[in-house]
Amino acid sequence: TVLLSHGGQIAKNMVGYAAPLELLHHHHELEYLTMQIGFLQGLFNWLGAVALDQLIPEPNETKSAQRMNRCMSASIVTLMFWIQAFYNNHLTFYSDYFGVLKRYVFLFAKAYVWRWPIRPMALLYIPATIGSMILAWQAFISPPDEDDD
Repeated sequence: TVLLSHGGQIAKNMVGYAAPLELLHHHHELEYLTMQIGFLQGLFNWLGAVALDQLIPEPNETKSAQRMNRCMSASIVTLMFWIQAFYNNHLTFYSDYFGVLKRYVFLFAKAYVWRWPIRPMALLYIPATIGSMILAWQAFISPPDEDDD
């Protein structure tokens, strides 16, 4: 911050970067993307949960209250679209959020999967991830009539 308080050109000549984000993006891109995605997904998950909570009718709720809750839910979803549009328009290093996710998947796989020599923990987390994905797929495609209630 001290170097950058004297103007972008002076700081760029001194440290090679015009802004702190450039330094972070260049040397710690995976961590930078992890923080960006984590914040935005956390915000969207919370807003989505609030919107869904508004859609669930309460016992003894009046029709006008249900209409108001649907209105609030739709407003929250609209706000989420506006946030995404604003975010896409203000990205510095990527074209849009899909580009951010694509780059994150590539960097994550490069750092934790396609490494040589293989990391010892990869022998545990790669099979565990595959097993979890198989179990999740089976849970989502199993019909309810197979339940033994």
